[in-house]
Amino acid sequence: MIIVRHFKIWNWPYLRKRPFLYNEPSYFPAIVFAGLLGTYLDLFFTGTGIFSFPVRPFPDVFEIHIVFNLVGLPVMTWAFLWTARRMSRKGRIIIFILISFAGPVLEVFSEERGLFEHTEEWKHVFSFIGYFLFFFLVWIVFKSTNARGNKEN
Repeated sequence: MIIVRHFKIWNWPYLRKRPFLYNEPSYFPAIVFAGLLGTYLDLFFTGTGIFSFPVRPFPDVFEIHIVFNLVGLPVMTWAFLWTARRMSRKGRIIIFILISFAGPVLEVFSEERGLFEHTEEWKHVFSFIGYFLFFFLVWIVFKSTNARGNKEN
């Protein structure tokens, strides 16, 4: 008669299965929301003539910088969400403000390089407020799509 016994090694804590993916939040809905919102805002502002992108891929097809909206914005949104999720509430507010300050600085840098133009009526304070609201909305969408009944920060 054959008797099957488990090895003691299978009971070691570091060999047990851990459901690590069940605890990981879903970034996808917030990234899609950020991509759509950013694309529609770019289309609105370029359509009204408030700003334009003189150097962009496929200028005959798109009035916006499509590579930034398809690649840059999702990567930056993921990095923002990944970082903000691991911070306290005060740290998140600091991140919101730092990103909001970085937006106008990058716009000025892009203007100097000839990648971005805006009208004379445009103030960089608008960009600061816009980026703050944009990332705040993305954070709200991220938190609402990952609410699991437990309140965390």
